[in-house]
Amino acid sequence: MNDATAARPRQLAGERRTVRPFRALALALAALALAALLGLALPGTALADERPPGDAAADQPTVFIASDSTAQSYGADFAPQAGWGQLLDRYLDESVTVANHAIGGRSSRTFVEEGRLDAILDQIRPGDYLLVQFGHNDATISRPDRYTSPADFKEYLRDDYIGGALARGATPVVVTPVSRRVFDPASGELGVSFPEYAQAAREVAAEEGVPLLDLGRASHDYLSGIGALESTAVFLHVPPGVYPNRPGGTIDETHFQTYGADRMARLVAVEIAGLGLPLSDAVVGTEPTGPRPARPDRPQAAQVGHDGARLSWEPVDGATLYRIEARPADEPRGAWSVVAVSPIPLADVTGLAEATRYELRLIAVNDRGPSARSKPLTLTTAPADLRLDFGPAGSPVAEGYLGVGPESGYPGEQGVGFAEGAAPAGAADRGPATDALSRDFVLGAGGEYRLAVDVPNGTYAVSATVGDPAGPSRTGFALEESDRGQVIGHPGAMTRQTFTQVTVADGRLDLRLYGETGHLNALELSRVS
Repeated sequence: MNDATAARPRQLAGERRTVRPFRALALALAALALAALLGLALPGTALADERPPGDAAADQPTVFIASDSTAQSYGADFAPQAGWGQLLDRYLDESVTVANHAIGGRSSRTFVEEGRLDAILDQIRPGDYLLVQFGHNDATISRPDRYTSPADFKEYLRDDYIGGALARGATPVVVTPVSRRVFDPASGELGVSFPEYAQAAREVAAEEGVPLLDLGRASHDYLSGIGALESTAVFLHVPPGVYPNRPGGTIDETHFQTYGADRMARLVAVEIAGLGLPLSDAVVGTEPTGPRPARPDRPQAAQVGHDGARLSWEPVDGATLYRIEARPADEPRGAWSVVAVSPIPLADVTGLAEATRYELRLIAVNDRGPSARSKPLTLTTAPADLRLDFGPAGSPVAEGYLGVGPESGYPGEQGVGFAEGAAPAGAADRGPATDALSRDFVLGAGGEYRLAVDVPNGTYAVSATVGDPAGPSRTGFALEESDRGQVIGHPGAMTRQTFTQVTVADGRLDLRLYGETGHLNALELSRVS
């Protein structure tokens, strides 16, 4: 343990940190004065007359990043996941080195306790920069090993990160936590992520007179501007069967795929450019260059199901994103609407009406704008092979659906039911104010339950409806033992999620449902191959 580490108070697991009244700048100046008086150097620093020529970082600074999984660098095994810190060097010139120390699952407190900040402070030099973004894990009160209260978070930023950087002649930059993707389906508005932690970050930066990079605000504005659908290309909404490490695909509203990490890194760079620091002059590449993409070829459709199909197409040079538009084919003058977006030349289009003929066309996009539209593709969705409406015994069942309640055991008379010893914890009916699918549901109440459905072997599209008119819900889905992630339901609005590429080889579709509430209102499924 070095002298600076020994002098820094630590918070033991489960112990509340005492908020200290001194200011980080005063601490930094005192540390430097003491070092000069004793003829010593702080770890990671040297006295001016002892530093070798060129050792100062003013002309070739390093940007150190202390953060969590949203900024972390990822290897090929995690593709297409990436963090904004991983791609930040795309937007800084060759005079700048980025040292990304971000790592998943850490809060402002645990990053310090594990010695990860010390590893940065042992390397940082005068003229370098320390970007600090935490809040995602600090806010997880359900995880005491990570949780750090907003007040304690503020003091860790002040005393450890800001104070540590200033004491070594580096510039700390406080970064507010990047936004999550939590849109209210009723209003279409994006919720503000971690507001208490963002405010604490803003306050401590102002109090200490250090730069603030308000990524929370910038990312919220950006995501609000592109909307709920297009933001799926930013986050880890990954189709199944594309990446070897994600055979079942991914639904993740916190972490980014490469396209999204690049968008966030660009926001960080734009914010740096506006801070008026020497580093601001090193920002490059944030303005569009080159032409718009060429007109894409007509997409090809496969695996047409009850609410969509898998589309693929030839990649277009210079395109960073693709949009798919659709309209009913019997409305030739009808308006086109965007039904899917993708950063790769493949997309699962879902949310279309059953047994309906559609026209679909493709647009390639980059920062210059959209291409011309492709020639349209025509397809007809199939009717669902089976529809299930979940709720308590005696509750209304939607027309065309088969009613399933917690008492429905498998196999039963209908070949649909819950495995023995693995039924839902209960069911509820919120009454006639909503429709038959929305009003009632089964639920897991924090546990898990298993549903089995007899079906012919093949590949299926499975659509789940999740929600509760009276409150929020969160349900995780594992289909044929492939975990597909969690679906979030908002009060007063249903969330529908279609899972594609579900392959059944034993004549039975198996689903495991879990999560904080484990709601399930309805399922529809269709065999696509």
